[in-house]
Amino acid sequence: MFLEMVVISGMAAGMSAATSALRKVVFKKEDLAKMAEIQAFNRELMTATRKKDQKTIQKLQKKKEYIQKLNAEVSKKNLITMFASLMLFFTVYPILAGYFGDSVVGFTPEGFNIPFISDGGELRFYGWFILSFFGVGSPISKLLGISFTGMGGEVGQEKPQDKKQDKEKS
Repeated sequence: MFLEMVVISGMAAGMSAATSALRKVVFKKEDLAKMAEIQAFNRELMTATRKKDQKTIQKLQKKKEYIQKLNAEVSKKNLITMFASLMLFFTVYPILAGYFGDSVVGFTPEGFNIPFISDGGELRFYGWFILSFFGVGSPISKLLGISFTGMGGEVGQEKPQDKKQDKEKS
């Protein structure tokens, strides 16, 4: 039972690493800067809308077409990584599911039932795979310098839009 859990966790880690590596290859620094610019624009637009600041909203509307163009470029790369990740998943997962089937690979503590993951204290292949995949995904992404938002970097690290906003305030 322990060996099965280790093999499944290893395969989940491998798939997570491959997906993160693919994202790191597809997204260049320019793309990350574009994503940061889009997020800054959306944040500024939301703030202006909440405050009903028509002057700022009109100023941002002039930039909207440019932001939509950037968003289309980034979305295209997101689709590429998503489809490649899905192809990887739908290649590896059925092979593993065929090998492990519906057999029990572990148990959860008594009274601890996770919907769709465990059933009556039994942890089957799909449940352990899901737990493993999400459990190793975040650390692997951090090791490769990729965050789930696609912005990369460390918490508190200054981003390009921060420098730009600081200059505008001065």
